[in-house]
Amino acid sequence: MLTLTFAQKPLSFVAIGATRVAARGFVGVKNLTRAIMHRREILRLAELDERGLKDIGLVHSDIAGALSTSWLNDPSAILAARSSAQNGAASARREEGLRQAMVKRSRPVVAARETTVACNA
Repeated sequence: MLTLTFAQKPLSFVAIGATRVAARGFVGVKNLTRAIMHRREILRLAELDERGLKDIGLVHSDIAGALSTSWLNDPSAILAARSSAQNGAASARREEGLRQAMVKRSRPVVAARETTVACNA
């Protein structure tokens, strides 16, 4: 004969499990909502012209690349990374230009010799 026994668990275990499931679901919904809101803001950035995007360190291909990600991922993180990478490269170029200017200033200036040309006119 087959007998079944049920272990009695207090309801607190059920409540804890339900709370964990609800918390995980809430975090997922919150992240999805944030990603959709940021995607809408990036769509507004796509309406800017090249000069407006250049002011914030982006180009249209950066925006297209960020929008090509999954709907579940936040595209603003991709744009932030691309913008900071381009700003870092521009900063390095600027520092190199300043270094070269300082080297040119430190060289002694050689005085030009005066030359006279006789002209019978």
